[in-house]
Amino acid sequence: MNLALTLPKLLKAVVLATGLALAHGQAMAVDYSLSGFGTVQYTLGDNEQKYLRFINEDGTFKVNSILGAQLDVKFNPQLSATVQYVVAPKLDNDEDVEIDTRWAFVTYKPNDNWSFKVGRQRLNFYLDSENLDVGQTYVPANLSPEIYYNAGVLGTDGFSASYQFEDTGGRYWRLQAIAGNRDIIQRLSNTTADFPTNRYEVAGFVIGVDGDRYRLQLAHHESQLDREIRQFNGRRVVGGSLNARLHFTNLGAEYDWQRYTLRAELSQLEFSSTNKGVIPDFGPQVIIVDTPEFEEHGGNLTLIRKIGGQHAIYTSLGRFISEFDDQYSIAIGGKYALSASDSLKAEIQHVVEKNTRPQLSDNRIPNTTFNFLSVSYNWVWQ
Repeated sequence: MNLALTLPKLLKAVVLATGLALAHGQAMAVDYSLSGFGTVQYTLGDNEQKYLRFINEDGTFKVNSILGAQLDVKFNPQLSATVQYVVAPKLDNDEDVEIDTRWAFVTYKPNDNWSFKVGRQRLNFYLDSENLDVGQTYVPANLSPEIYYNAGVLGTDGFSASYQFEDTGGRYWRLQAIAGNRDIIQRLSNTTADFPTNRYEVAGFVIGVDGDRYRLQLAHHESQLDREIRQFNGRRVVGGSLNARLHFTNLGAEYDWQRYTLRAELSQLEFSSTNKGVIPDFGPQVIIVDTPEFEEHGGNLTLIRKIGGQHAIYTSLGRFISEFDDQYSIAIGGKYALSASDSLKAEIQHVVEKNTRPQLSDNRIPNTTFNFLSVSYNWVWQ
C-alpha cells in the first residue's frame, strides 16, 4: 500500500464521515462533543537576535499562541472519530498564520485493552506530546526548548495500535506501536534559506506506566527523511536530494509527593545523511557525500510547587548539546488558576548559547545570552 497516496484520501474520508454523522446524528444514534482550547502569549526579549524564530527585543505574540477546536464523534462503543483544527503561526515563514489539521483519525476499540487508530495523529515522543498545544493542561508557560524542539516532526499520517492493562500492583501500563508518514516544511531559527518539503517516514514504539504517585515513559522512533537540496557548500545543485536517517529516543519521568512535582526528560537524536546531485557550474560534477553520524542530546528538570491545590510556581533547568550547539537555560515562573478551565501564566527565562552555530536561534556570536519574559492567558472549553 502506498501510504503517501492513501492517507490524504483517508483524512478526507474521516472529516467527511464525521460531518455526515453530525448531519444525521439522530438517525444514526451517534454521540458527539465539541471542545476547544487556546493560548494568547506575549513574550519580550532583550536581544536583537531572534530566539525560537520570534523572540527578540521587539516582543511577539507568536510564541505558543494558538486557537484550537476539536470534534469527537462516537458511532458506537467500539468506533469513534476525532478531528482537531488549530490556528497558529506557519511553520515555513515568520509572518503568516495557518489553519492546520492536527488530528483526524478513526479509533476502533474492540475491548477495554486494545485500541487502533488510523489517520493523522500525534507521535507520542514526550510526556506532554498529546496535549502539547493545550497550555491549560500543564504548568510551565514554555515547555523546555531543549526537549520539545528537538524532534523535527510531531505528527504522522498512519496507523497505531495500543494496548493498556492494570497489573496486580495497581499500576497502569501503556504500550503503543505506530507507523506512518508526513510531508512538512519546518524551520527552527529565523533564517532566510528556502526550505523545501521534508518527507518523513516514521515508525516507533512507546512504553509507559502510571503508579499512584509517578509515571514513566520510554519512546523510541526511527525516521527516514527525504528532501530536495538546491545548493551544496554555497554552489548551485541540480537534481539534488538529501536522504537522512534519524533515531529519536526520549525518556520521561514524573513524581508527585505532597505539594511538589518533579519532572525530568532526557532525549537523544542520532542523525546521518547522504547528499546527491549535480553541480553544473565549472563543468558538471556529480556529488555523493555521506555525512558522518552525529548526536544531539537534550535534558530538562522541572520542580513544581503546588499552592492551594490550583495554583503553582516552578523552576526549570535545561541543557542541549550537539555537534553544532551547546546551550543551557534556567526558568522560573508561575501559574494562577482563574477557574478549572482558564489560567494566567508568567515566566522569566535565561538562556546561554555557547557555540557559533546554534540550532534554536539565528545568533552567530558565541556565548550569547537571551533573557525574556512570557505572560499568557490559557483556556479550555467544552
